[in-house]
Order: sequence, then C-alpha cells, then structure tokens
Amino acid sequence: MSIIKVVLIFLLTSFETVHAGNSDANEAIIVEMQSVASTFVKSLGKTLKATIKSEGLAAAIHVCETVAPTLANQLSRETGWRVSRVSLKFRNPLIGMPDAWEKEQLINFSNAPLSNNTQPDVMEVTSIEDNSEGHSIRYMRALPTKALCLTCHGKSTDIPNEVSSALEQFYPNDKATGYSLGQIRGAISIQTNRD
Repeated sequence: MSIIKVVLIFLLTSFETVHAGNSDANEAIIVEMQSVASTFVKSLGKTLKATIKSEGLAAAIHVCETVAPTLANQLSRETGWRVSRVSLKFRNPLIGMPDAWEKEQLINFSNAPLSNNTQPDVMEVTSIEDNSEGHSIRYMRALPTKALCLTCHGKSTDIPNEVSSALEQFYPNDKATGYSLGQIRGAISIQTNRD
C-alpha cells in the first residue's frame, strides 16, 4: 500500500505552500521542478512567438509537434526526470496521453473554482510517494489557454483557415480544440525516477 501526499498550490500574487511533513530534500526537488516547468513554458512560448512572427500562424503547429517534445527530452536528459506535456484532449496520443495520476490532476485543475472569472497565475500539484517500488516525487503545472493558444486550440470560429487546414492534414483525429480563454488545456508533468 502506498502513501501519497498531494499538495495543490495556487499562486496568485504571493507564494503560499502547505508542506505536510516534506523533508528539505523533497522541498528542494519541488522547487527545482517548478524551475524546470517555468523554463519549459518560457522557452516554448518564446519559440512559438518568434516562429509565428517570421512564418505565420500555421507554423506554430510544427513548433508544438517538434520543438516541444525535443525540449521535454532535453530537460529530461539534463535533470534525469521524466518531463512531458499531457492533456485530457491530446493532439498526439503517443506523447500527450496522461497516466491515471496525471488525468486525475488535470480534472482537478479543470474543476478548480475561478476567482473573478480567471484562473490563478500558476496552478500546481505535487505528490510524494513512498512504497515498495521506492521514493518518487511528481509535479504538474497547469497550462491555461491564453489568447495566442486559441488560434490552434480554440473553437472553430477562433482558428484561422490556414491553421484549420494544417491541423486537418497533420492531426486528422485531433482532440485538442474547443477551448475557451482561461480553460486548462493541459499541463507540464515532471516525475523523478524511483530510488
């Protein structure tokens, strides 16, 4: 039987956490995971914006298809952890399908109450698990739908024709559309290897 401790952290303007018996080492790993997730989001966002500016909106699909997995793999190699993007409505089932724990957290993120009709700046969850398989720490950071995201992930009226055509060509079974501004469309998921 495993013991799981989950901490849901909402960051608005100040950093508030509740750590139930976490050691200093676990806290340091969680802080590092937060940093890795921030690096992922900032790097991907910067690349997306630059690509859209130079090549147009449809080129963003290629960035998410190739650059995002490459970045996740690079961060995984650098940290020794598993770094990925997951979603309940994934575009690529080979790399975006959540496991049971990730699915539960994505549902929790999606059902979180809104404050003044907006999501908090950052929604995160951590899990520390000790069992016969070893010690593992998991971390997820929600990815809310921003205005730019709507051009590929929004409702059909939000998606320009050239993007819609490209999505049909590259992802004929696409599930990753229909989102509204502020909805959680996925998460960065990070997991340590069991030791």
